[in-house]
Amino acid sequence: QTIIVWEDAETQKDWALSFQDAEGTAEIWEAICGEGAADEKRMLPLPSLASLPDLSRKLSCVPPNLREVLAGECISAKFLNGLRETFQTAEDVCSEEALTAIWQITKGIFLLSNQKLTERYLQQDVYEEIFGMLEHDGGLPASKRIPHRQVLRGQVQFKQVLTFEDAETLERIHLNYRLQYLKDIALPRLLDDAAFVSLTQMIHMNLTTIIEHLQASSSLLEQLFNQIRQKDRQSLHFLQDVCRLAKQIAPSERQALHEKMSAQHMFSVLVPFLAEEGAESAADPESLGHACVEILLLSTQNDPTHLRRFLTAENTAEGRLLMNALVSVVHGGDDQGVQGQAAELLKAVMDITALEARDRDACLDTFYDNGVLDGLMAPLRCEALSKQSLGPCALFGLQLICELLAFAVSHHGFRARVYMIRHGAMQHAVRLLGAPHRFLQLAPVRLLYAIVSSKDDAYHRYLVKCAFFAPVLRAFEQSVRPPALGGNLIVSATLQVLELIRVENIKVLVDHICRKHEALLQEHSAKYRTLQLLLLKHQQNLEYEAFPPEQHASGGPIASNSRGSGSMRPGRTRSPGRDDSDDDEAYFESLEDDDDEEDAGPQRSSNATGQTGESASNGGVADSSQELSAPALAGNGVENNSEGAAAGDGVLSPAPGVVGNSLQGLLGSYEDDDEKDEAAPGHATDSAAAPVSAAAEESVGCTADQPSQAATAESTGELAAVAAGLPSPLRNVTPSPTGGLPSSATASGPEAADNVVGSDTVDGERSASPPAGTPTEAHPAAAVRTATASDAEAGDTCHDGLVAGTASEKAPNHASKRLKTSASAIETPA
Repeated sequence: QTIIVWEDAETQKDWALSFQDAEGTAEIWEAICGEGAADEKRMLPLPSLASLPDLSRKLSCVPPNLREVLAGECISAKFLNGLRETFQTAEDVCSEEALTAIWQITKGIFLLSNQKLTERYLQQDVYEEIFGMLEHDGGLPASKRIPHRQVLRGQVQFKQVLTFEDAETLERIHLNYRLQYLKDIALPRLLDDAAFVSLTQMIHMNLTTIIEHLQASSSLLEQLFNQIRQKDRQSLHFLQDVCRLAKQIAPSERQALHEKMSAQHMFSVLVPFLAEEGAESAADPESLGHACVEILLLSTQNDPTHLRRFLTAENTAEGRLLMNALVSVVHGGDDQGVQGQAAELLKAVMDITALEARDRDACLDTFYDNGVLDGLMAPLRCEALSKQSLGPCALFGLQLICELLAFAVSHHGFRARVYMIRHGAMQHAVRLLGAPHRFLQLAPVRLLYAIVSSKDDAYHRYLVKCAFFAPVLRAFEQSVRPPALGGNLIVSATLQVLELIRVENIKVLVDHICRKHEALLQEHSAKYRTLQLLLLKHQQNLEYEAFPPEQHASGGPIASNSRGSGSMRPGRTRSPGRDDSDDDEAYFESLEDDDDEEDAGPQRSSNATGQTGESASNGGVADSSQELSAPALAGNGVENNSEGAAAGDGVLSPAPGVVGNSLQGLLGSYEDDDEKDEAAPGHATDSAAAPVSAAAEESVGCTADQPSQAATAESTGELAAVAAGLPSPLRNVTPSPTGGLPSSATASGPEAADNVVGSDTVDGERSASPPAGTPTEAHPAAAVRTATASDAEAGDTCHDGLVAGTASEKAPNHASKRLKTSASAIETPA
């Protein structure tokens, strides 16, 4: 719409003219083509009394793709002038039908949501007639229609607080007011979403332009604060409006504006107005102190650093005066909304989470050392406090004091704890539970919740010592009984405190509440699950104290009976309170017995076959599929092959240096005392008749080319178990034909009952064992392999391998059972 194109008939060339805006293009086009040609291409007829119905119909419902075209036609001067003339004619003839049609046309023009069109119709030269057209609202009776022209001319007065020399900025201020009037008063029920958003965006853009101009002009800001120092009411309200409107601009621009206002000593300027708040508020309902509190709150919401620095600065009388004025506003006044704003203001100043250590200490010193909290708590300390004689604002001030104390407890750590305990703040706050007002009773409960949630043991002991839960639960009991029926906030807040205590398991408070107020909890536990769970938590804590988990891994012991004493093994415990029978224990014991019996037979035959084949192979190494000895013995406390372990009818004697550890690993891996008592009598061995040489001990897991070490150890070695004062690990020792390791030896102790190859073992109970003097060859399930001299010369390394294939195959399926060590083939030097 900004380009005019035509073709020259003589040269047959195309020519084009480009314009900056559509208005200039339309004007030039009309001048070129004439009025007749321009009117022929119009979609909307020009306004007249005859064309009003057609024009109203076309503008009442416009498709989105035609909005730009129709807006261009409506913004033309010819259309606007025709509409104004038609409106004046209709008013002169008092044609209600024509005036209603003009109202429909004007409404449709604004609903096109074109910013340029809206600004043109609200400019200084035409806005009065446009608002006059909107007076004839067809949807309202004549008595309820608003005379917009009369309001804008008579009731609305523009007061210029500051001297704006820029005419454009001044026009923006007027335009912004008309836009707000149009959106909020003239067309509030007729605007659709697109028109509402368009008007809102235009208002924000104008506000940004105005505030940017104010921020950029230092002379305007200086003039403003000079007028406020002279106690000019309009200047103060202008500053209030600027702070309100600054919330709608970008954060960076808002921050820059507040910094410039702080540089003009804004807080010092407001101190005199707040100091005179008490005397002025009684005479003036719109006191200037209220405006000052809102200005401070808006500044604090943007950035509390400036006000905090002003209030906590040392040796500043203005800062202390402003702090005392804010505390006085919290205590009482004539407006609870202003009290709430002052409390929020103090909370923002008391929030030290984002401060550095030095600034944090300075802020806390102001509140705790300079008497700010003392002045804040003064109404709570009044001994003659009569809640019924106080007004609503004074009572609301008591609630705000409790909320500020709760905020201090949550954010100030040990400084707040020392102050609360030393000055008895909770004792004074608990007195509010006796007030007839429910919101006052709720205030100390919230403070109690903040103290409990701090998770500080000093606070918890303080609560127990002073018995603060007694009045709280008394108020709770009064609330749950008729006529209250437990449906108020007191019950909810009390249950919230008790739930926090239960979830965090604060044992000091759980024990105190459940012991001192058990009857009350039991009475109402059926209705409130929180009370029931709190009593259960107390019982669990008592059980943990009686049976500590580090001493009772599975809980406390149970009383033994004739059936349970036989089925349960010694040392096993059961969780306290378990009253079920021992059928499950017996069931799993029977499963283990069945599995062991199934494994015993194949294991014996496999062991005998494997050992016989291994002996025939003259020193061959056990099959790789049977190499389970290393991890299996390691699980029983044996570190490697050189440390030795008892297996089958052969004995692996540990080296003298590690005999203690080896025997302790073997003998200490079981805790079944019954098996020890059963296996011990058959394992007694005469140590003098069967000495074990150190050479035989060193031969296990070593090469055969070390005769000197073996000979030295043989002359000084003796039985390791006898030296350690333990039962002898050898049984049925018979001298080897080669003079080396004894041909038949069996480990003693509970391991022997499980590790003897060829004996039937079922869960630690062994079958009949051979007599003490039976030689090794008489036992069919064990064999001692003797290395030849050629093997020793070749330096073959001896291996402690397993030959029981059944045990190695079954091991993965029985990992949860006690380890069953099978027979070992031992090489000895020739």
